[in-house]
Amino acid sequence: MSSRRTLILVGAIVVGAIAALMILQYVGSVEDKAANDTQLVQVVVAAGDIHKGETADAAISTGRLELGRRRRVDLPVNAISRVEDVMGQSATINLAAGQVITAAMFSGGSDTSGSSSNEISPGNVAVTVSVGNTGLVSPGDYVNILADVVPDASGGTASAAVGSAYVFQKVKVLAVGTNLGTPTAAPADGTATTAPAASDQVTLDVPPEAAAVIAANAARNLRLVLVRPDYQPRPIPAYLVSPDRSLPGTDGHTPYDGRPATAAPTAGAGR
Repeated sequence: MSSRRTLILVGAIVVGAIAALMILQYVGSVEDKAANDTQLVQVVVAAGDIHKGETADAAISTGRLELGRRRRVDLPVNAISRVEDVMGQSATINLAAGQVITAAMFSGGSDTSGSSSNEISPGNVAVTVSVGNTGLVSPGDYVNILADVVPDASGGTASAAVGSAYVFQKVKVLAVGTNLGTPTAAPADGTATTAPAASDQVTLDVPPEAAAVIAANAARNLRLVLVRPDYQPRPIPAYLVSPDRSLPGTDGHTPYDGRPATAAPTAGAGR
C-alpha cells in the first residue's frame, strides 16, 4: 500500500472518530437536558385556597402554604423555593390549591389588603347600580349611561311618550357583579381566569357628586352603552317616542344613511 493511500485511510479514521465523539457529546447533552427538565425540585405550593390580601403567615399556620416538589420543566418563572421568602407578605391575587407560588403572588406592600377600596381612583367613590344587562362590559371599560325620561306633565304628554337620555358619558367601570378584573389562579396549567360576572350589577368609579346623580336616577331603567377609550363626550339630546313620532328604524333608516341620530327633544325631555 502506497504512503498516499495510508494517509487517506488514517485521515478517514480520524475524521470518523471525531464525528463519533461529537455525536456522543450531543446525545449526552440532550440526555442531560431531559434529565434536568424532569428533575423534581422543591417549591412552595398552595395546599388550600388563599384569598387576596390574606397573609402568608396565616396560610402557613393553617397548612395552606407548604413545600412541595414539581418537575423543573413545569415551574413558572420566579417560583419560590422557601416559605421564608413570603413570610410577612400578603397575597396579591386569589390562589387555588395546587398552585405553585411565584414572587409576584405575594407582596409586602400596604396596598394588597383585601379591601376593594384600593381599586378606586383617588378622590372618587364607587357606586353600584342595577342595569338592564351588562352585555360585553368588563371592568376597566368606559360606558355612557342611559336612563328613561318622560316630558313634564305640563306638556300634556306624560302618559303618551317615553324616551331615553344620557345621565353621564364616558364613565369608568370599576366592577361587573363582584368581578374587579383580578385574576384567580388555576392550579392545573398555571393560567389565570376571572370570576364570572353578574348580569345586572355594575360598579362605577366616579366623583362623589356624580354618584349622587347616578343614584337618584337608579330607578329609571338604566342601560349601558359601551364606548371606546378615545370616545369624546358631546351633547346628545334626549329622544322621545310618542304616537306621532316613530323611531328612525321604522322608516327603514340605518345609522349611516345621513339621517340625524336623534330627534329634537320635546319640552322637558331631559328632566
